[in-house]
Amino acid sequence: MAGVLLLLAAALVMLLGVSEAGAALLGVLGWTVALAARLPVLASAGRLHAVRQRDTILGVASGVTDEVVRLGLVLIVVSGIGSALWTGFGWALAGLVFVAATQLTQFSWPIGRQAAEQLRSQGGFISTHPVHGGVRGITATSFHLGATLLVASWPWWVLVTASAHALVNVAFARWARRRLVPVELLGAVVSAALLLGGLLTFVWR
Repeated sequence: MAGVLLLLAAALVMLLGVSEAGAALLGVLGWTVALAARLPVLASAGRLHAVRQRDTILGVASGVTDEVVRLGLVLIVVSGIGSALWTGFGWALAGLVFVAATQLTQFSWPIGRQAAEQLRSQGGFISTHPVHGGVRGITATSFHLGATLLVASWPWWVLVTASAHALVNVAFARWARRRLVPVELLGAVVSAALLLGGLLTFVWR
C-alpha cells in the first residue's frame, strides 16, 4: 500500500502540478491516518461473535473516525473551496486505490483476501463487475468531496458528515449482500446530498 501511494503521489504531481497535487496528497494522507486510527476498533470488534453487532460497531466507529480525522485535516491545512475540493478528491482517490488493490489480490494473495474482508467489515463491498465499480467510485468521490466541502465551510458540519458516514457504512456492512440495489441507492442519495450541500454552503458564504 505504501508503494502504491508513492506512485500515486508522483502521478498527481506530474498531472496536476505542485499546488493542486499538494492538497490532493493531504487528502491521501488524511485517508491513511483515518485507516490507521480505525485499527484498534477493528481489532477489538473483530473478536465479537455476534455478526450484526460487530458490523454495526465497525460501521459507526469507522464513519466517526474518518470524519474526526477529516475535521482535523481541514482545520489545519484547508482554506477555500479549491483546496477543499482537491483534498476531498485525494481522500476519495486513496480509498479507491485501496479498493482496487484489494480486488486485484483477493483471489490470489492471502493478505489481499484479509484486506477485502476488512473493507467489507468497515462498510465496503467488493464487486468484480466494472459497471458496479464505476458507480461505487462516483458515489465515493461525491461523498468525500461533499463531506470535505461541508466541514471546510463550517466545522460543526462534522456532526452531519459523521452521521451520514456511519449510516452508509452500517447499511453496506449489514445489508449490501442481500439488498445491494437499495443500499447503493441510499449511498448515492446521501453522497449527492452532501456534495450539493457542500457546494451551496460555499456559494452562500
